[in-house]
Amino acid sequence: MAAEPASLPPAYADPEAYLRREQFHRRTTFTPSYAAASSPSSSSSQPTHTVSYAVAGSLDPAAPTIVWLNGMGGHRIAATSLDGLLLSRGVRLITLDRPSGGLSTPVPLAHRVPASLDALLAVLSAERTTTFSLLSHSNGLLYALHTLSHLPLRNPDLRVLSWHLSSPYVPPWLSGSRALAAARWVPAPLVAQLGTLAGAAQRLAGPVARGVGWGSAAMRDWRASAWVSLGTTAASTGSAAARPAAGPAAAAREGEAGEEEGEEVPERLPPPKQLARFRRLNALRPPHRRLFGGESIPPGLFSRATSLAVNEGLDAMGHEAMLCLRQGGARWATEGEDEGDEAGLYERAFGGLRRTLQQDEGRGRGLEISVWYGEDDALVPRQGREYLRELLVERLGLVDPAKGWHEVEDAGHDDTLGLCCVVEPLLDDVVRVHRAQ
Repeated sequence: MAAEPASLPPAYADPEAYLRREQFHRRTTFTPSYAAASSPSSSSSQPTHTVSYAVAGSLDPAAPTIVWLNGMGGHRIAATSLDGLLLSRGVRLITLDRPSGGLSTPVPLAHRVPASLDALLAVLSAERTTTFSLLSHSNGLLYALHTLSHLPLRNPDLRVLSWHLSSPYVPPWLSGSRALAAARWVPAPLVAQLGTLAGAAQRLAGPVARGVGWGSAAMRDWRASAWVSLGTTAASTGSAAARPAAGPAAAAREGEAGEEEGEEVPERLPPPKQLARFRRLNALRPPHRRLFGGESIPPGLFSRATSLAVNEGLDAMGHEAMLCLRQGGARWATEGEDEGDEAGLYERAFGGLRRTLQQDEGRGRGLEISVWYGEDDALVPRQGREYLRELLVERLGLVDPAKGWHEVEDAGHDDTLGLCCVVEPLLDDVVRVHRAQ
């Protein structure tokens, strides 16, 4: 039997107090550029918008800093899943609630991407940050593209040292994703209600989950997917990457351990036993499937974090889906968006980014780029991954094929940022480039 930990991480000791920490609930205000352009002569008539955001890991403004541009269901509270590992590495992370997400002010869909950059500039100013790395997950790629392409004009004093793409989104007309291609036929008003539907599902499933515990495989898988909607699978137990080594022997070991200590419902165990259980089961996983989230986040934090996100509203999920599918007037605000057909959107956008980066390189300001995919990514199937690799590696030379392109076996779309084999070397790279500047 594994020994109980001598001391507990803060989230294990008092989950409620941990989630209430001020660092996860910061806000600042800004005037979106589209509003300023519509009434340039009168600042008093320009609307003031709010952006909510979180800071995780080190709270030192001088620490190596990551700006995390999360995926479709991303909420600032997902930063808690990375907090412990970031703190151990001395790295600071900033992540924003996008318009209509969390406590952030909604904006028209056509202005969603540029307004998110306006919000980021306000947050960077509030946090006294001028140098940082970018981490984008899934469709956070669209926001990262806009940020990197427009930052030199918006504020030339800001510098991005590296960009790390986790499971980067590739649209269905390029990836061959049948599910996303079919979604384009769904009427935009219904797509816009995705957040409402997700919130209703959580309100229904929450009491059920408490009633049946984690012994129900179906509920466990739903809970894993819901945690993914907060941005990570680090604390989940239902995804492919979160399960221990495959095979009857491994399954038997896990089952026997649970029966021996009565651990069918880990949330009901005393916190020291929860942490000891995570460490024991994590040790059974092969290296490429080991997780870090349970070292600092207890299993019960999921329900509390999801409830917080639901109570603040999930409208942003529907808006993000419309953005991905370019429905309802949504715009990516990338270079060449209005030129040619959709098949060339990424080629024109990344080509424009390459020209911007070449100008920066002329001023001695290079940008390292790395890509991290799971080999079992169903949202971006092999056709999409091969397309993006050919574009970024072979045609544009933006990514070093030996050092910058990674595909992890047995990992899905939302598994990447929960895996030690992804996040630990990613943080090593962030620290290295910040120390080298």
